[in-house]
Amino acid sequence: MHYSNLILPAICIIFTLTTSSVAQTAVSAAKPFITAADSKFGGQIEGTAVDQAGNVFTVDFGKKTQAIGQLSPKQKLFFAEANNQTFFNAVRFVPVPSGKNIKSAALAGDVLGHRVLKLVVKVDKKTKKTKVSSSVFCENKQFLQPNDLAIAVKSGFVYLSGQNFTADTKIGDGDLWLCTSKGKTTRLGQFGRTNGIEVSPDERTLYLSEAFNVNGTVISNKVLKFDINSATGHVSNKQVFADFEKIDGTQATDIDGMRTDKDGNLFVTRNGGGQVVKFSPTGEVLLKIKLANKSVSNLEFGGKDGKTLFMVGTCDADATKGCVDTFNNPVEGRAFASLNKQL
Repeated sequence: MHYSNLILPAICIIFTLTTSSVAQTAVSAAKPFITAADSKFGGQIEGTAVDQAGNVFTVDFGKKTQAIGQLSPKQKLFFAEANNQTFFNAVRFVPVPSGKNIKSAALAGDVLGHRVLKLVVKVDKKTKKTKVSSSVFCENKQFLQPNDLAIAVKSGFVYLSGQNFTADTKIGDGDLWLCTSKGKTTRLGQFGRTNGIEVSPDERTLYLSEAFNVNGTVISNKVLKFDINSATGHVSNKQVFADFEKIDGTQATDIDGMRTDKDGNLFVTRNGGGQVVKFSPTGEVLLKIKLANKSVSNLEFGGKDGKTLFMVGTCDADATKGCVDTFNNPVEGRAFASLNKQL
């Protein structure tokens, strides 16, 4: 949980200490897209998502945690829950059936309500105007939040993460839940603080971040991976995919959002470090993307071709506002490709 001037990507080489050898890692600079000067989003900006057309959305529009806004290609309100106790922190779009005048549909995780809402955008045949309706997709008072969510599009399985942020993390301060397409909920595991969550393009692997605090100090940040049972949605074979203590000694910098691209590369935000790290499917660090702001809470691929990575976070210049940076990737993001049936 968290310029007006064109900045050309800058590439340089740094040396990263790994457990086995010293490897060269490319570093690239992102471009500012929304700054404190023109942002309509609040400092709780999070939960970035893309629809089939490549439009990108995120939460805390108008500095209201119950409001989701479109950030690209322009900033505008998408949906606001009437209940001001709603705290949206995660959004993902889902495929929609043909016909029925449905333009798009999304799932939105409500931290305070311990539920996931389904938002359906319909087009009026006569006026051509759109209207967003909401209903409960799944809920369980035992959800820690949810903090973030990931969708296996082909099976319809939805995975939720959540966390309790305490001075001394214990197992159970993080959780992993499964929601089926019929709204049935199953807890798949308890962990240290869990946050970022994502599915591989082939929907065989689930990625989940886990962090630990001791005496108020963050001492560990790892990405775990699991095998997904395509029939039941359950996960098994827990492994450590990435350990930032071993990668570069930045275990005190929290992981937040995670997204995969069409090739299966995993992009991981380092909230407080102003950085997004790109991993290959085998766990090799391919690239580090530097942002204008230290905060980077979440990210998603969008744009007309689905290749622009949008990264959101609190603005350094004004912590009450949300800023957005962009980076051009060689291939489409997984979510965009799935919605457009490219996988």
